[in-house]
Order: sequence, then structure tokens, then C-alpha cells
Amino acid sequence: MSLTQLAALFALAGALAFSVLAVRLFSRRQPPQAGVRWMQAAVLISAAWWTLHVACYYQWLAIDALWLLQTTEVLRDWVWARVVCGLVLGAVADVDYASRVRRLRRGLDVLALALMLLLLTQGLPGVPPLPLALVPTGFMLLAVLGLLLVEQLYRNTRDATRWAMKQSCFALGGLWVYDFLLYADGALFGALDPDLWTARGLVNAVAVPLLWVGAGRRPSAAAGPQLSRQMAFHVTALSAAGLYLLFMAGAAYYAKAFGGSWGGALRVVLAFIAVLSVASLLASASWRAALRVWVARHLYARRHDYQDAWASFTQRLALLGDRPLAFREGLLRAFADVLDCTGAALWQQTATGRYERNAAWVMTPPAAAVLPQDHPLIVQFTRDDRPLAMAPLAARATLDEHALWPGWLLELPRAWALVPLVHQGELLALVVLGERRSPTPFTAEDQDLLCTMARQAAGYLALLRATDALAEARQFEAFNRLSAFLVHDLKNVLAQLALVGRNAERHRHNPAFVDDALRTVADATTRLSRVLAAFRQAPGQSANEACDLVTLTATAVQQVQSRAPRPVLVSTADHLPIQAAPERLVAVLEHLLQNAQDATPQDGSIRVELSRAADQALLQIADTGCGMSEDFVQHQLFKPFATTKGKAGMGMGVYESLHVVRAVGGRLSVASTPGAGTTFQITLPLDRSAGQRTGAYA
Repeated sequence: MSLTQLAALFALAGALAFSVLAVRLFSRRQPPQAGVRWMQAAVLISAAWWTLHVACYYQWLAIDALWLLQTTEVLRDWVWARVVCGLVLGAVADVDYASRVRRLRRGLDVLALALMLLLLTQGLPGVPPLPLALVPTGFMLLAVLGLLLVEQLYRNTRDATRWAMKQSCFALGGLWVYDFLLYADGALFGALDPDLWTARGLVNAVAVPLLWVGAGRRPSAAAGPQLSRQMAFHVTALSAAGLYLLFMAGAAYYAKAFGGSWGGALRVVLAFIAVLSVASLLASASWRAALRVWVARHLYARRHDYQDAWASFTQRLALLGDRPLAFREGLLRAFADVLDCTGAALWQQTATGRYERNAAWVMTPPAAAVLPQDHPLIVQFTRDDRPLAMAPLAARATLDEHALWPGWLLELPRAWALVPLVHQGELLALVVLGERRSPTPFTAEDQDLLCTMARQAAGYLALLRATDALAEARQFEAFNRLSAFLVHDLKNVLAQLALVGRNAERHRHNPAFVDDALRTVADATTRLSRVLAAFRQAPGQSANEACDLVTLTATAVQQVQSRAPRPVLVSTADHLPIQAAPERLVAVLEHLLQNAQDATPQDGSIRVELSRAADQALLQIADTGCGMSEDFVQHQLFKPFATTKGKAGMGMGVYESLHVVRAVGGRLSVASTPGAGTTFQITLPLDRSAGQRTGAYA
């Protein structure tokens, strides 16, 4: 069997297949929709086209029908492309994207009409033949447009309807791929490949069952995988780079083959230029931004990948530190990176109520850019927190609008959008974003994305403000606690001086009383000096230094020797080096010793023992006083303002002691039995770095 007979047989198979499909489409009871009508017309034209092939092969026509076959083929491709255009417009909801598809459809109409007019004129007498490569090139363009439409249909179809569309997409895509290969080969070699042309009829017949299945399916809730925007971006970038490198490789091969003595050197230069160009493009932020916009515009119905943008913005905010300046700059970087902006600046409300610039990234606004709290712009954003585009505001700015829009804001260079950060009806800050790396208009999608990001950023700013307020409250708490400790010390000094004043009238001529009064005044002076030193020290500031616990304990015992019962110091160690604040630790020991004296009758005893246990120093203050109940020790002893002395005590001594001991890494424990006495034990870590060094307290 010759190729002509085989081609006729395959053409007959194609004509029969499309005829059967046409009968099925016309026999179905479907509503008279435009898409169904276009599908029926496409199937009828395909069946007629293959029937015309059969007539030409068997020479049933008396004229040269090549121009008629080619015109009908253009009509077939055009009608099938119109079918796919209708399906794409029915699958997408974005208005901008639909307008682009309609422009593509108009271009397709113009191309098909031009080709049909050129081919129809070939049947007229005296018309010169068309250039040999023109017809294959025209059919190649039709095939490429058809493939582009099929790809857009498959990508933009919803998951619920893709199951019904994919078989038709595979069939039409396969037919146009085959046509592209056929005519590309013909344009390259100057003639159509006989084998490809012969098999074309059977190839079309094989695609008909897929069209049959696709025409009979209805949309369902079937789900399928989708290509992410990041993957589409990288695939597009790599494909573009690969095509460019292939082009440069072809140029280098041509230079080597036909360049003579210059060929080898020219090939090396072209290879270097190709690699350098690809590397510079891949490293260019502007080129990546433009490619990302192109991918979003031509491959997706929505401009932004909301899942990726939201995840990226949230992750960037989560990684920001708690330092105010670093947080604000990181916040601006997060906004700019998600929107591909070239800079950003932040105006935040200060303690005086004004909005001043306190952070910027690759943007330098004027120093006088300040907004008062009652400015109309601030009031408007408090009512409406939607971001605004800067270009339209600057374009329609008038003298009246300058009352609402500050002149420096409208004249800010490279400003693209103004984003308010509003939290619970309060405007916390304003963000000005610089122009995007790829110039694109400000759309409703940009406004929605920025509004969502702004609300989350406002929550973070509110959290940062609450953290600052909490830190300030803690500073006041530390100051109040210090004040309570100092009042406790002042109370003890006042009691000492009051005692001297009461006994002065009776014992002023007693030398022993005078000596004791002088010691009391000296002790009061020491205590007051310690109070003033504590006031000069910032709350929470550590003043630990190397000192000797034996010396500090002896000093505290010496300070309370004027009262009975007098404490007795017993030490099994000559030197116990520690790191502590000497004045505060001596005050703690004096408080504990005075409490022991208050709780112990004059005929009782108070024993102070010092010892070493491994790398710790142990100090015990044991008295034979009235003791405390277990309930009081467990629930009230270490709480402020809890005391067993009634109005004579403030309840701060033991609380202060616990705080000071813990501040140097020690432990304070109590063992007490009502009527049997109390033992306070202080455990402090030894200062190993001191070696054999001795300390002194003066």
C-alpha cells in the first residue's frame, strides 16, 4: 500500500470519527448555549475537513483544492480556539485577566482572517503563489496560540471542573502539538514530512475518544494537584535561562563552523557573555520582580500568592527581636519584601501624641515630616484603615486637599502606598512604602493584602507597646519595693534615736550612757548612709563585690550588742569569701538579729554559727524565743507586710532578707517551734575565684 492510499485511509478514519462525535453532540439534549454551539461547529468543520481530504486523495474534485484544504484548516483551528477561549472565560472570575483573554482572542481572529484571505486568493487566476515558508509559519502561530489557550484553560479551571475539562485539554493540546511539529519541520526543511502528513488523519481519529469523554463529563468536586507560584516562577526562570543558553550555544556553534580563524575565540567570548548575562539576571532583584509579575499576570488569575505572602510575613515578624529599633526596621523590611518595594518608612505615635518618623529602610523622608494627633489624615485613618495609593493622591492634589494630605507626604519621592496600622480603633503608626521594583498599578488585590498585613503588624506593635509598659511597671515595682525596704530601715533608725532622746533627760550625766548614745548615733549615721546609697542605686542594678561573710557577720553582731540578749558568734572558718552587696547583706543580718532579740526574753540566748560545707557557706541564727507556728511560717512569714509584732512591725524584714539572699544565689530557710525558738539558716555560694584572698568590711 502506498503512502497516498494509507493517507487516504487515515483521513477517512478521521472523517468518520469526527462525524460520529458530531452525531453524538447534536443528538444530546443540551440548552442552546454559545459554548455548545461553538463545539458543534468545530466538530462539523473537522469532519468536513477530513472528508475534503478523502475527496482530494481519490480525485473526486475537478479543481486543485490545496488552497481550499488550507483555508478549511485555518477555519478549523480558529473555531477550536474560540471553543477554548469560551471555556477559559467561563473558568476565570478576575476582570483584568478576562480582558487579557479577550484581547488574545481578538488577535487570534485577526490572524485567522488574514490567513484565510491570503489562501482564498490563491484560487483566483493570475494571483502569484505565496512564499514557501509563509503558510507553515501561519499554521505554527495558530498551533502556538491554541496551546497557550489550552494551558490557560487547564491552569485556571477550578478543581471541581478540571476533572471534566482535562480529557478535552489533552486531546486538543495533543492535536496542536502535532500540528506544530508538522509545520515546524516543514518550515525548517522546506517541505512537509510525508510520514507526519500521512499519520495525521489517524492521530486526529485517536484524539476523538478523549473529546467524546470530555464532552460527556459534568463538573464534580474532584480535587487535583496545583503548581505553586514559587515553582512556576523558578520553572519559568530556569526555562528562560535555558532557552537563552541554547540560543547562545547555537550562535557559538555557528561562529565556530563559519567564523574561520576567528571562530574558536568568538565561541569562547559568546560562552562567557552567556554565562555572565544569566548570572547577572538571576542576581537582579528588579528582573526577579518583573518575572514574578509576569508569571502572576499570565499564569494565574490572582496577582498575589496569598498563602505564601501571609506565611512569609508572619515568619518575618516572628523572627523580629524585642529591641524597638530593630523591630521597627524589621517590620519595614517585611512589608517591602512581600510587595517587592524599594524602601519604606515608619511614623509612630510618640508620648506627646504626635506621629514622628522613628524608622526607615532605604528611604529618607524630610526631617520636618511630623503629624499632630488631631490632623485630618489621622482622624480619617482612625475611621477607615484601608491602605491608599500615593500616585493618585499626588495627581489630584489641590490646595484644599493639602489640609488633609500634608505637602511633604504628597511630594515624598518614590512613594507608592500609604498603609495605616490601626489596632482596636487606634492609629498606632503609618507606613509609607516605596515604589515597586517592577512598576505595576495599585489594585484592589494590593489593598486587600496590605490591609491584612497592616492589621497583623498593628497587633505586633500593640504587643511591643504593652511590653514596654510592663517593663516600666516592673521598674516602678522594684522602686516601690526598695522604698518599703528603706522605710523599714528608717523605722529602726528612728526607734534608736527615739530611745536615746527618752533616756537623755535622766542619764545625760552618765558617761556610760553618753558612750552608748554616741555609738547609737554612729550606728544611725551608718544606716542612713546605707539608705542614701540604696537610693542612688538604680532599681534592679547589681552592686555585688568580693567580701568575707565572717567579717560581715561580725559587723552585724557588733551593731546589735547594745540590746539584750546579746548574740554570740561562733565560727569554724576563718574566711568565707562570697560575692554580695556588703551593705545590704549586713542590713539583712541586723534585721534577723533584731527580730531574734525582739522574740527572745532578756534571759534567753541567740547563737550565730558560721561554717563551711563543700563549696557553700552556712550561717545559722538560732534563738530561744517565742517561736512561730508552722502555718505562719508556711503562708505569711515571707510575704510583705505580714508580722507578729502588731503595729510595732512592718513585716518587711524577712521579706527583704529573702530577696537579698536570693539575689546573690543563696537560700534562706526557717525552722521554728512555738515556745521553743526559731532558727534561720542562710546558705550562700562561696566565691572560688577569690582563692585565699580575705575580705574586710568597713
